[in-house]
Amino acid sequence: MRHLRRRPSSELSPITLRIADACRITGIGRSKFYELIKAGEIEVIKVGAMTLLPMTSIQALLDRGRPAIGSDAFGSRLRTVMQPFLANAILTAAVANSPGEVRRDLSSSNADRRTKAEDALVERLVAAMFEVHGENPSRVK
Repeated sequence: MRHLRRRPSSELSPITLRIADACRITGIGRSKFYELIKAGEIEVIKVGAMTLLPMTSIQALLDRGRPAIGSDAFGSRLRTVMQPFLANAILTAAVANSPGEVRRDLSSSNADRRTKAEDALVERLVAAMFEVHGENPSRVK
């Protein structure tokens, strides 16, 4: 009776990759992989002339290049990028929900009218923030 080769289950994941496959999957070039190997940044397994890269080593390399979600550096960069965007979105929503006279005064050439309108807008924003948290803005100093 002839033995038939069993195909590996499609559920199995490779534990090593050849450099060409690692390049294709990660998008890292062949030369760069060899530089990383030489620098000791990535582990290799030599089987004769074949060089295999363990998946754990590839994953570790990729994780080192990715900022941790909770890291201060990542959070700081995110806040730096998002603050102007969020401030603009909040201000736009506040202006859109303000009475027509406040919107007119915000674009007035009269500096006093503009300042009063800006103050009124800030008061509305602060009051709205405290309402969300169930606090009374008149009690907060």
